[in-house]
Amino acid sequence: MLEIKENMMTTMRSRLKSWPRLLSRFVRQLKSPLQIARHSFHRDTHFTNLSDYSVRSYQSVRSSRDPYLVKVVQGRSKRQRYAGERSNQRFGEDSWFVSSTPLAEVLGVADGVGGWRDMGVDAGRFAKELMSCCSGRAQHSDFDGRNPRDLLIAGYQELSDRKHPVVGSSTACLVTMHRRECTLYTANLGDSGFMVVRNGQVLHRSQEQTHDFNTPYQLAVAPENQRDYVYSDRPEMAVSTRHSLQPGDLVLLATDGLFDNLPESMLLKILNGLKERDERELLVGASQVVDKARELSLNANYQSPFALKAREHNVPYPGGGKPDDITLILASVEVPNV
Repeated sequence: MLEIKENMMTTMRSRLKSWPRLLSRFVRQLKSPLQIARHSFHRDTHFTNLSDYSVRSYQSVRSSRDPYLVKVVQGRSKRQRYAGERSNQRFGEDSWFVSSTPLAEVLGVADGVGGWRDMGVDAGRFAKELMSCCSGRAQHSDFDGRNPRDLLIAGYQELSDRKHPVVGSSTACLVTMHRRECTLYTANLGDSGFMVVRNGQVLHRSQEQTHDFNTPYQLAVAPENQRDYVYSDRPEMAVSTRHSLQPGDLVLLATDGLFDNLPESMLLKILNGLKERDERELLVGASQVVDKARELSLNANYQSPFALKAREHNVPYPGGGKPDDITLILASVEVPNV
């Protein structure tokens, strides 16, 4: 058994040689062969052109007097998108969903861990399937949004219990609004995250969970012979929070492609420029946020949040932004006119 594991580790190390130069620098910071094998599923940080761009708006169920969310989705892929990506709720290796029922509003994002690409695996497919499982369960008539962590647990269990499960790993962030209570419930695992903005100030913001620099907590399904060499966290480890909402509050949900490039001060400046909270204005704001994050990700002279974190962890990084897939869901809390 020891010999088998040593052979597998040698194979994994050889694959690392073909990875981007920057990731190789990260790996050289690690101390043991086991760490190298496990960190083969670091976040991937290629320097390539960003491409895909899309904005969408989604109608909420408004069959009652309960509060609802006006929500829009925007994203960019750092690579040329494949046919059908835009309609497949993906931006590169990110995925997302939105759901609205008489009981709850549900938003979700997942970021596929790019290291799987080196193994010949579509790194975004796992994220897409995970979000699909969560979305389906959010439509159940008894789901009221009070426990998004249970939704994540059930979605992951459904995915991993398949006869032929999709291989891969991803972060996940789910936020739900119980409509009658006008209360936000959250479950976040990894380095995607959410923010609640009220009166121009950040009221709540999630904290990322990482094993090490650029190595977020992640849900995974790995081939049996590789399970000892990848991170596979439990959905029960997702951090859950609860926040009371008010009409006019903004709820923002995004993958790390946004947060690694756009500091909070710039984000607030854009959001505070919104004149209204209607769908049209949210579309304008979402476009500006993602456009700015894209611009900064390509700026080699910009000290991005990602570059600052690298410095804090003593990780060699040339500075500048971090090209990545970007997914943003922006929503405003509203009440029906009666």
